[in-house]
Amino acid sequence: MNTQRITYILTLLAFFAAGALTSTAQVRFRIASGLSTDWITNDNPAVYALTGSTDTTQANRPFGGAFDGAQVGWGLRGYVDLDKQKTFRIPVGVDVFYYNGAQSVVGPNYKFRVEHSNTLISSFTGFEWSFVEFPLAFARAYVAGEARFLYVNANTITSEGTNIINGEAFDYSNTFSGKSSAFRVGAMARLGIEGEIYYPVFLNTSVGYGVMNLLGRDNRSSAQGGRGELLTARPINEAGEGLLTHLNFAFMIQIRI
Repeated sequence: MNTQRITYILTLLAFFAAGALTSTAQVRFRIASGLSTDWITNDNPAVYALTGSTDTTQANRPFGGAFDGAQVGWGLRGYVDLDKQKTFRIPVGVDVFYYNGAQSVVGPNYKFRVEHSNTLISSFTGFEWSFVEFPLAFARAYVAGEARFLYVNANTITSEGTNIINGEAFDYSNTFSGKSSAFRVGAMARLGIEGEIYYPVFLNTSVGYGVMNLLGRDNRSSAQGGRGELLTARPINEAGEGLLTHLNFAFMIQIRI
């Protein structure tokens, strides 16, 4: 069974569990969708420049990932209220992140640009606790813990450039994949605020901090045939896979049903 199927099965099981709780406790659902961004926060080669240096004559130079800064994405989430006061609930959802990075180098007789991209699908479930309710806008603050199941697609590397030889320009381009897909299990802690806009429409904004790859890491180096780091471009001169900590910001419109 491949890793993508495992992710789907885990998500479906979480939805079925939430449905069972709803039928027993006679509580309500909420659904939310909107912006969900991701940001690698630790010093991992995934945020380094793609080539490691401007010297492209070294065939075995280390490759980074160029995923430095916030990466755009979107999320879809469902919530099951476990009590009438809406103090406790179970979140179930999926985030899709579109990671993109690029690097350009210009010299006297050449120029080139390399782009690195990958799509990350992170399904999750967990537990939320609303610890305070504000009288204005029927708002409440909550904390949550999430188990996250990450599917990393095979990456895409696109290079294009121009070489000038004897005054004549020669253009080239190439697209290939440097690393195959992978599945990891992670965890995240979240703090958020939910407020009513106009019933039954709410605004739900939150920030989460966690680890992408708590379980399932490939500890072999690239020299031993391992993957190397999870989100770098190519498995060249890499040690075993290190932990990837990340920050998630979500800004969503939520509807109570």
